[in-house]
Parts: sequence; C-alpha cells; structure tokens
Amino acid sequence: WQPHLIGYAVGAAVGLCLSAGLVLRWIGNAQVKRVYLPLRQSLDAARRAADAQLEDARAQRQIKTVRATRKRDMEVQAARDRFGPLQARAAKNRAAAMQSINADSARRRAAIEHKRDEAMSQASAWLAQRQQQIARSRQRELSEARQRHEQALGDSRQQHDRAREDLRQRWTQGLVRIQRPIEQQAGAADEQQVLLDWDDPRWQAWSPPRTFPRRIRFGELHVDLKQITDQVPRELSLPPSFSVPAALSVPDHASLVIHTDHAGRAEAIRTLQMLMARLLTQFPPGRVRFTIIDPVGLGQNFAGFMRLADHDEALVTSRIWTETEHIEQQLANLTEHMETVIQKYLRNEFATIDEYNAQAGELAEPYRYLVVADFPVGFEGDAFRRLNSIASSGARCGVFTLILRDTRKPLPAGAHLDEIESHSVNLVRNGDRFVWKDEIFKQFPLTLDPPPNEQFFTRILDEVGQRAKQAKRVEVPFSAIAPPPQMLWSGSSRDELQVPIGRLGATRLQYLRLGRGVAQHALIAGKTGSGKSTLLHVLVTNLALWYPPDEVEFYLVDFKKGVEFKTYATHALPHARAIAVESDREFGLSVLHRIDAELARRGEMFRKLGVQDIAAYRQTSGQRLPRTLLIIDEFQEFFSEDDKLAQEAGLLLDRLVRQGRAFGIHVLLGSQTIGGTSGLARSTIGQMAVRIALQTSEADSQLILGDNNSAARLLSRPGEAIYNDAGGLVEGNSPFQISWLSEDERELHLDRVRQLAGQQDGNGKSEPIVFEGNAPADITKNKRLARAIEQSPPGLPTATHAWLGDPVAIKDPTSIVLRRQAGANVLIVGQHEEGAMALMSSMILSLAAQHPKDAARFYLLDGTPADSALAGVLPHVTAAIPHDVRHVEWRAVADAMAELAEQMQQRQAAEHHLDLPSIYVFIYGLQRYRMLRKSEQSFSFSMDADAGETKPQPDKIFADLLREGPGLGIHLIAWCDTAASLDRTLDRGSMREFDHRVLFQMSAADSSNLIDSPNANKLGFHRALVYSEEQGVMEKFRPYALPTKQWLERVRATLAAR
Repeated sequence: WQPHLIGYAVGAAVGLCLSAGLVLRWIGNAQVKRVYLPLRQSLDAARRAADAQLEDARAQRQIKTVRATRKRDMEVQAARDRFGPLQARAAKNRAAAMQSINADSARRRAAIEHKRDEAMSQASAWLAQRQQQIARSRQRELSEARQRHEQALGDSRQQHDRAREDLRQRWTQGLVRIQRPIEQQAGAADEQQVLLDWDDPRWQAWSPPRTFPRRIRFGELHVDLKQITDQVPRELSLPPSFSVPAALSVPDHASLVIHTDHAGRAEAIRTLQMLMARLLTQFPPGRVRFTIIDPVGLGQNFAGFMRLADHDEALVTSRIWTETEHIEQQLANLTEHMETVIQKYLRNEFATIDEYNAQAGELAEPYRYLVVADFPVGFEGDAFRRLNSIASSGARCGVFTLILRDTRKPLPAGAHLDEIESHSVNLVRNGDRFVWKDEIFKQFPLTLDPPPNEQFFTRILDEVGQRAKQAKRVEVPFSAIAPPPQMLWSGSSRDELQVPIGRLGATRLQYLRLGRGVAQHALIAGKTGSGKSTLLHVLVTNLALWYPPDEVEFYLVDFKKGVEFKTYATHALPHARAIAVESDREFGLSVLHRIDAELARRGEMFRKLGVQDIAAYRQTSGQRLPRTLLIIDEFQEFFSEDDKLAQEAGLLLDRLVRQGRAFGIHVLLGSQTIGGTSGLARSTIGQMAVRIALQTSEADSQLILGDNNSAARLLSRPGEAIYNDAGGLVEGNSPFQISWLSEDERELHLDRVRQLAGQQDGNGKSEPIVFEGNAPADITKNKRLARAIEQSPPGLPTATHAWLGDPVAIKDPTSIVLRRQAGANVLIVGQHEEGAMALMSSMILSLAAQHPKDAARFYLLDGTPADSALAGVLPHVTAAIPHDVRHVEWRAVADAMAELAEQMQQRQAAEHHLDLPSIYVFIYGLQRYRMLRKSEQSFSFSMDADAGETKPQPDKIFADLLREGPGLGIHLIAWCDTAASLDRTLDRGSMREFDHRVLFQMSAADSSNLIDSPNANKLGFHRALVYSEEQGVMEKFRPYALPTKQWLERVRATLAAR
C-alpha cells in the first residue's frame, strides 16, 4: 500500500468538510435574519399596545371612584335629614319618664320602711315569749330522762348478769362439743381410713372403700389454746392441748402446694407419696388417677407407683413424665378432659363432678390428681396458663393438684401463682418445720404424716391395681336403651334412622342418627378390645327391636376372622338381606354391586314420581320403602391389595356415600385402624359426617375425628367412645358409654324379633343370603338342587348343572354346565382330599337329580385308600341315587375302560346317539391309577373290526374318551392331587380336553400352568376356583361340605319315589 495516497485522500476529505461547513453556516445565518426582523417588529408593536391599554384602564378607574364618592355623600345626607327629628323626640320622652319613675320610687321606699319597723317590734315580743316556753319544757324533759336512765341502768345490770351466766354455760358446752368428736373420731367407722395413722393395726383389715371420701389426711395439728390468746377470763377454764387431723377437703379444698427449699425437699416428696397412698386407699378402686411429673428426679421419686401400670396404665397415665413437651401435652390432656366434663357432663345440670357422680352410677367419672415435683422446673410457655386453669376450674371437674414448689427456682417473667395458691392448701417451710399458710391454722404446729412402709405400700398398690382393673369394666344395661314390649317395631324411618346406643352422661342417652342433614353415613374405629363389636351388635339388635323390616334392612359384611354376624344368620333376622361372616373381598364387592343396583332401582322409582328423597317418595306413593344400612366391619380389607377389585370397591363405596343420601341408603364402615386405607379416597371419608371413635392411638384418633382432634387417645375403658356428627370437628365431640349386650341377652332379643316377624303378616321376608367364609357351603341350602330332586325330569336333558358350592358373590350357586360337546370334562386339582370328595359327591347328586332313572349311568373309580377316613363315602353317596352305578375295582379298571370304549364305538356308529343315556365317569385319585398314565410307547388304536386282534391299552382308551366322549354323552370327572402328578398322567393334548377345571390352593406356578392365572395361590381354606377354558371365565366359590347321612337318606327316598 502507498501512505502518501492515503494522506492526500484524508486532506481532500478534511477540506471538503470545511467547505461544506462554511456553506451551511452562511445558509443558516440568512434564514435566521429572515425570521428575526419580523419577530422584533411584532414585539415592539405589542409592547406599545399594552402600555396604551394600561393608561386607558387607569383613567376609567379614576372616573368611577369619583362617581362612587359623590353618591355616598348624598345618601348620608339624606339619612340625616330623615332621622334627625325622630332622635330629638325620643330624647325628650326619655327625660319625662325618668322623672316620673324617681318620684314613685321615693313613695314606695317610705312605705316599706314603715312596715319593717312594725314587723321587728312584733318579732321581738314573740321571741321573748317563746324562750320562756322552751326553758320550762327543757326542765320537764330533763327530769324524765334522768328517771329513764336510772331504769335502763338497772335493766342493763340484770342483762349483764344473765349474759355472763349464759356465756359461761356456752363456753363449757362448746368445749364439750369440740372435744367429744376429737376423742371419738377413732371409733367412727366411716372416718377410720381418713384419720388413722399408718401404724394403726386396723389397717391390717383394710379393704377398698365403695364410697368417695370427704377428707384426705396429711398430718396432725397440735392445738394449745393458751398460745392463741391470754384474754380469756380467769373463771373460764381452757381445755388441755390436743391434736386434730390436718386434712384436705374433697372437693372444695383437695389440692395442695408445698413451698420449700432444698432443706425440706425430701420431706415434701415423702408427703406427696403419703398423700397419693391416702388417695389410693380412700377412693373406690379405679376412681382416682394420677398424672405424675418429675422433671428433676426423672421418675425416681414416684417409681413405686408404677406398679399400678402393671394392672391398668390409666391409673398413672402410662408413665412418669419428665420432658417439657410431654409435660405440656399432659396438661393439655387434663384441660381437654375438663372441657369435656364441663360441656358434656355438668353443663347447667350439675354444679360439681360430685353431684354428677351421684347420678351417674357406674359411669361415675374418676378423680384426677396432677402430681408435680420440683415446680417450676420443666414448665414453659402455655404450661403455666394451663396449670392455672386446672387450679381454678379443676375442683368442679374433679381435677386437683399436688405440687412441690422449689422456692429457689424463680418463676419465668409474667408467670404467677395466684390462682394455684388461692385454690389450694399451702404449706410453707418455716425453719425446720412446715406451717399451714392460713391465718388460723398457722398458729398450730403441724406434723406431716410419713408414707407407709414398703411392704404395706406394695400390698396396697397390688390390691388397688387388681380391684381397679376389675372395676374398669363398666356395663350400661341394654335394657336401658331397648324398647319396652309395647314399643317393639314402633319406629318410623321416614325422616331418619335414630337409635340409642349407650348412655351420655348421668341421665341422657346417646343416639345414632342417620338421614338428616349431612349425618348420612358413619365411620367407626377402635382397637382390639375397645368394644367395637359390642357397638355393632347393640346397633343392629336395637334397630331390629325399634324398627320393623319394612322400615330398615341390613347388609352385614364382616371381613374379620370371627363369627360376629353369624348369630343374625342363625336367627334368620328378618331385617337382613345379606350376611357375610369372614367374608372374602369378592363377596363384599358383590354386596356393593347389589346395593348399587338397589340405588339405581330407587333412582328410577323416584324419577317416575318426580320426588327427590325417600321421605317424599313415601308421602307421594303411600308405600313404605325401608332404609338400607350397609355395615362393613374391617372394611380396609377391600384395599389390602392394589388390584382391580380394590379400585372397583373404592368407586362403589364413593358412589354409595355420595348418592345414597337421597335414596335412604346409609353406609357404616368399621375398622381397628383407619391408617393405611389408601384405597378409600379421603374425599369419601370426608363425606361420612358421623364418626364414632373408641380407644385408639393418637394418630388414628386424628384420622377418624380430625387433624386437630385427638380426644379418642384419652379413652381408657372398654366401651367408652366419642360420638361426633360434625365431621370430626372438636366441637362435635360427645363422649358416651356403649351399652353392654351379652350373647345370651342378644339371643333372647333376636328370638323375640323372629317371633314378631312370624306374627305380623307382610313382615316375614325371605331368609337372608348368608356367606360363612369360615365353613364349607351347605348343600342342603341349594334351592335349585332341592327342586331338581323333588321334581321328576321330563326326559333326557340337553344340558345339566353339576353344582359345586356357593359363590363368593350374591348370585346363584356355582355350577358346571355339561353339554354333549367336545371338552365337556371336569378336572379337579388340589391336595384337599375331603374337599375333592365333597365336590364329586355334590356333582353325582346334582347330575342324578336332573336325569330320569334310565337316562344316566355312572362309573365310579374310587381311589380312596382302604385305611382312609374317607373310605366308603362315595359308595354311600351313590347308594342314594336310583340310577345304574358301576363301582370299578382296581383290577377291573382295564375292563371298564374297554367297556367304555365299546360303548363309545357303538355311539359313534349310531345315528341317534343323542337319545342314548348320559354316562358319567368319576375318577377319585387319578394319580393312583397308573394304568391310565400316558405311555412312552406309541400305539395306534382303531375302532375298526380289523384291529380287534390288538387289545387297546387303558391309557389310550382314556385319552380317546377325553377327546371323543363328551360329544357322545360320555363325560369324565377326575380329581388329581397335584399338578406334578397330573403331568405324569396326561399329555398336553389330553389336558386341553378338560374344559372345566376346579382348583384348590396351590402354588402360583402350578395355578398359572393350569388356568393361566396365579389366583389359586391366594385361596384359603374352604375356597376353590372353577375355570372354563372355552369361555375364559373364572369364579371363586366355597365348595360344599360332605353331605350328611340324614340328608342322603332323604334324597334317596325322594329320588326313589319320583
């Protein structure tokens, strides 16, 4: 590149820019000049015009001012000319009036002065006369007063003498009255345990009292009246010094506070121990409970009292509390208890808990004592407020305090003891002794009682604990809530269901109400032994007594391992539509489906009449429609597995809870715990406004009642519960005691209900559907089989039902339908010999009942061992049918197979084989018939006559019968014990010929191989699965039990008479 060229270019550019700038400046100046000159001229003209205008305005103002001044002067002069004469005349008139007034005033003053002088003269004369009269009257009255004084003085002396004598007598008699009870107190039977010293031998015969004490002794007061006063007259003798018990007064002054430093702490602890022992020995067993707080001693100071927890933890609230958060929780529990007592028990009916207990009887509320050592250690925040609340209101609720205050520890800022001290007996440390802080009692030396000796104390604790455990059982008689005879079936469920279930407080009953407002469904929870089953029995039995079957109907489902609802099936409760004992989830689901169908049916009925609820339907139609109550105990079993059934159950329950209200369908769910029921939506539980909580953990209490409602954790005895119809809100809590219904009494009431149903036409309904999961099905209850046995079949049936048992659902009995088609064979697999034999027995009887005598033949291969308890059962069953039955012995199996092969050959050759009798081959114990097992050699078998020289093998005949027999009316029913034995007996081709398969419990792998599902692995006792390979349908059922000899005899007689 060339630098000089760049320089030239830059220079040229700079020159060009300067030239352009000069040109632009010249152009700008020219334009400014053209605009500036006209603008300057315009501004000068405007300034001159403004000055001229200003001068003109000043001249105008001057002219107007002159005119206004002239006008004002003229108006002033006119006014003067007008009003001047008037002012002159007014002045003249005023002067004349003043002269007249002055003259009149002088005349009047002279007259008044004359009258005054006359009045003063008259008053002076009257005063002198009146003074003379007063002096004479004074002398007379003074004489009379002296006489009265002398008389009163004499009377006073006489009264003084009499009063002095009366005082002497009262003094003497008063001393006698005071000393007599003190001297005789040891002999009073009702005061012995209150006032006796621990060393008194009468304690050896101690037994727990039955009544509440009025006083609690804690020491002795030594009384010496001479130390109190020296003002007693010498003639009045004072008694000698004596001792009286120092005691707490129940319930007014039953709390104690001991104020001491470290020197008196040990004695104060012993005093608290002694008082606790007194309380245990003077209250009825179980009627006093302690909440013990020992933050410094960590429980060591009161460890001996924990022996009570071995019998009943509620006596000492499970443990001794030492941590701050635990202390606050226990205080909260006590205040919550007080709120319940005041709001639910006392209300405005009872002044104190004592009055309530006098009426409550067996529901008397225990007294509670809060025992605190080394106060205020461990107390922070709300603890002081709660403690003051307990001290001020506790006496009315039966809650008292025993507090050892450490005076060395300062109270936190803002804390005070005014409420505590004012409602307690206060003992303060004075030197080496304790003094009663009271204006009177502080004058008497106080000696505190020691605690009992260890041996006596241990015996007392054990006996009190045992008696308390016995007394803990509270029974409200069922007769208190049951209807009298004249009120049986008197209730109407038109508007709601209401039934008493226990006692609320001393005088009221607790009702369960369903059907009004949001109170439509109920949730019940309580741990084992809390009384949940009793509550359900009370509810069902009392509803059955108050309401007829056309007012309320029950669906009772119990998933628990027990027989809680079996009694209602035994008595054929007319209100019950379905009863499940130890139910399976499948049966429970079918109950939900049944009620869901009822809901849909009622919905259609209501729509046709244009009504919205059951009350309107009954009023419009004039017909009764019962309310439906579904009760499911241990409902969480529905959701024990995360499967389709659980999802379907959750949806059905949610629909019933949300829609059942208008149609009179109510759901009551019970469980030992609500935790873990993740399958039931929280929104569904939220729709269940009625909650009944029995003894539960704090977590379960909050789940069933509400997040901030843990009141159920405080329940301590069986049958004690909380009724809440406010969706679990704290303000809805209503504690009550469930009524006690014994089994014998329940049986009597159910008998009465059944008799009443028989007496009243229209109320005796059909027996309920009963599912007993803990027992096999009963073949005698199969109504379809019973009709088949009683009725003579018209001819050879085209399809026959082989009934197996009761379904795990609300439907007809489980059966297998056998038709003359390929695959119509039955295979039973499972290591349940008796169950398999029962199945074959029921199938033999079922098939025989549906065939005329000559329309069916039976072959029975009974592989039962000779030494088995089941030997001979199947022959006994076949003896009950009139049909041709051939019992095939072990050695005759080959001949029987050949005979069956020949019959099959004949049917194949026949033109009308459908008219030939059906043949049923029953093989019990297929694994025992080795000749029927598949052979390793390959044989060809033909029915042609040319092949007659080759004798067919039984296993080949067996395979051909499985394949060709069903279409020709020859059906095989076989039982094999295991899938492994079945594999050794049949090949895959033969297995496919068993379209119907029945499985007992087995491994998941074997189940999957047989029915393509592992469900047989989940079967329990008295359960089986029936599977149809052709239809792909699987059903769970309860197999029938072996038929009884009596029933078989009746069947034999009936079939023979057809």
